[in-house]
Amino acid sequence: MLALLAAMSAVVATYYCWAAGAAVLSRYAAWQHSGGILAAALATACAAGILSELSLVYFQNGGHWTRNNVENMGFKWLLFFISGAIVYEFYQWQAIWWGQGATWQVLVPKVLVDQFGYTIFWSTPFFALATRWQILRYSGRRLWLELNWDFVTERMLPILATNWMLWIPAVTLIYSMPLILQTPLFIFATAIWGLLLPAVTRQEHRGTSVRNPLVAGPGSLVNPTE
Repeated sequence: MLALLAAMSAVVATYYCWAAGAAVLSRYAAWQHSGGILAAALATACAAGILSELSLVYFQNGGHWTRNNVENMGFKWLLFFISGAIVYEFYQWQAIWWGQGATWQVLVPKVLVDQFGYTIFWSTPFFALATRWQILRYSGRRLWLELNWDFVTERMLPILATNWMLWIPAVTLIYSMPLILQTPLFIFATAIWGLLLPAVTRQEHRGTSVRNPLVAGPGSLVNPTE
């Protein structure tokens, strides 16, 4: 998490302190922005959904592919495609509601709405339910039987707490950038977080209580987060 935040801070510093770097970032952002919501969703899905599984296969499994790897890649691709599309629209509305800029008057309400509104009421439940549904072999009935207070305390709260540790500082950095650069920075953060997921999700097979702590946030994945 610290490495990710340091890298994001370097991107923000590059934009504000180095004219040539700002120009490069702006050109890339304009190119991606021209693709609209579809480009944002596809980029998020590829960055967080595909890279995470590739890292698991080639850095932990020695390049050995299994049917589960293919399934996990496809499933995460779909989750992050949906997440990327929603986050793209969410950032547009945040700019309408609170404006743009790196002042505290802009950043504080954006971070509060993001982490204590969007994340609590949509992002965390979405990733917790979706990833648990996959583990239960896509059984809605079995998932329904698990929806009790234990599901909240053992699955959703750990995801939410981990999400806040990463994404509160991460979205502060994201919202400090112009709107056109917020989605690229979010995708960068989600991609890096996606690389951390295999090490986290492997803990499930060692018997930890959180079966699939895919962190959610607009500024995750999980898993996140964003």
